[in-house]
Amino acid sequence: MSDAKSRRSVRLRFSLLNLLTLTALIAVGTAINLAYRKNHLMVRQRDDLLSLSSQLKIDNKDELASSEMPSVASDFHSWNVHVPNGQAYELRLGMGAVSENGIPPIVGGVRISAGRHRVTLHAGDSPGEEFRYVVYVDGKQAIDKKMGSDWMPGGWSSASGISWPRQPNLSPAPLQLFSRSYTPRYDFGKGHHFNGQSDDYLTRMGYRLWIDHQDRTYPPTSPFVGFGHYPGYQGIGLRDGLRYRQSNRPPYEWTFTRPNLETNDPVLRVAAEFFFSDGTTLSSQTQSFQSWQLRNDASGESSLNWQVDPKQSVYSAFLQANHKSADVPQPVVEMKWDAGRPDEVGLRIAATPANDRISRWRLRILDGTKHLWRELQIGDRRIDADEAIDKSVTKTSDATVTLDLGQNVTEDIHLQWQTDETLPLQILERRQKRYAGMGLYEGLPLTLGIQIPSALKPTLTVNVVKEIPNALGNPLPGGAIFDEIQMDLEAVGDAWIWLQVKSKK
Repeated sequence: MSDAKSRRSVRLRFSLLNLLTLTALIAVGTAINLAYRKNHLMVRQRDDLLSLSSQLKIDNKDELASSEMPSVASDFHSWNVHVPNGQAYELRLGMGAVSENGIPPIVGGVRISAGRHRVTLHAGDSPGEEFRYVVYVDGKQAIDKKMGSDWMPGGWSSASGISWPRQPNLSPAPLQLFSRSYTPRYDFGKGHHFNGQSDDYLTRMGYRLWIDHQDRTYPPTSPFVGFGHYPGYQGIGLRDGLRYRQSNRPPYEWTFTRPNLETNDPVLRVAAEFFFSDGTTLSSQTQSFQSWQLRNDASGESSLNWQVDPKQSVYSAFLQANHKSADVPQPVVEMKWDAGRPDEVGLRIAATPANDRISRWRLRILDGTKHLWRELQIGDRRIDADEAIDKSVTKTSDATVTLDLGQNVTEDIHLQWQTDETLPLQILERRQKRYAGMGLYEGLPLTLGIQIPSALKPTLTVNVVKEIPNALGNPLPGGAIFDEIQMDLEAVGDAWIWLQVKSKK
C-alpha cells in the first residue's frame, strides 16, 4: 500500500515540476516577444521622428544621402543632403521629355561641395508662371530655368513622381531628390470630363532634380520597352507606340495597347486562324491549343531576351503556338516594331520549317462594338456601316459583307476604319443614356488601319451588326457598326502586314 502511495507522490511531484517549468518558459518567451516588439516599434518611431525633424540618417559616409524636410507650401520642396568627400558632384535639373527609364536634358547644374547642405526647389509649374523652376542651395539661388508658357499651353491635369531608371547600374549611384511627370489637360468642352490612364514608361513633359557625378553623361533612351528588367505587364514594343501585351483571357488572341492614347485597355485585339495543307486548322476551337508564347527567334527555342541598345531602331519578337500535343503544328508569327513607324506593328508568317505546312491564314480584327466603328475606307472609297448592311442580301440583323478590292490587285491594299463620334467614347457612355452599360473604349478617339501586300492575295470581309450584343432586339444607338474585320491571306513568306493605330484628328 505504501509503495502505491509513493509512486503517486512521485508522479504528482513530476507533474508539478513540469508545469512550473512550462509556465516559466512561457513567461520568458512572452517577455522576449514583448521586448522585441517594443524595440521594433521604438526603432520605427525613431525613424519617423528623424524624418519629421529632417535629420539625415547616414548609413555610409561615402555615399550620397538625403532627408526631405516638411513642406511649407505646395510649390516648395526642401531636403537636407549629405555629399561625400573624394569625388566632384553636381546638383542637376533636367527638364523636357521624361519617362520611367528616361532622363530629360540637363537645363541647369551647379557644383555642390562635400558636406551637408540644404536644397530647396520652387516649382512654378503653370502657364501663368511660365513654368519657372528655381533651385536654392543653402538659401542661395543656384539654378533658375523658365520653360515658357507654351511648354504646356493648356496646363496639366495631374502629376506624379517617377523613379530613377533601373538601368544602367552606376557607381557612385545618383541621388534623385524630386521628379514630376505631367499629364496634359484635355479640353473636350464644358462638362465633358475625361479620365485617362497610362503608365510611367510613357514619355511626357516633366523634370528630375538629382545629384550626380560631375563628369557623368547619359546615352539616349531607347524608344522600346520589353527588356528583361521591365515588368511584363508594361508590354513589348514601342514605349510611346503600339505594344504587344500577353493575354491569357482568351489565350488565342493577340492584344495590343497604346498608353499614349490615355488608356491601358487594348486598342487592338486580333484573333488568328491557320489552315494547313493536310486540311487541319488552328483556331480558338482547337482543344489542344493552350497559349501563345513569346520567343526570341523563329526557332522558338528561347524565351524573349531583348538587349538594350539605344542605337537599335528595329526589334522583332516571335509568337509560337503552344499545344498539349507535340504532334500538332506549332505556327510561329513574327512581330516587328520600327522606331520610324511609331503608329504601327508588323506581322508576318515567320521564316521557319514549323510554318511549312501552313497554306493560308486568317486575321480577325475584333471589338467593333466597343469602338463604335461606323466608317470604313478602302483607298479613296468610303463605306459606312448602314450603307453596307442595306446592300447586303441577308435579311437578318447581322450581315457579312465582302469588300470589293477590284480585279488583278498589284499594289498594297490600304484599309482604315474608325467611329463617327468626335468625343471620347467614355464621355459618350457616361453622358448619353442610350450608350450606358455598353463598355465602350476608354481612351482618346483613334483611327485604325492596315496595309496588306498584294502578294498575300487578300480577301476582306466585314461583319456588320445592327443590334447590341447580348441584347438582341435592342438596336445599336446611332446605327449599324462594323463589328469585325476579317482578312483571309495566303501564307507567303517575307510579306509584312502593318497594323496601325493612331490618334483621330
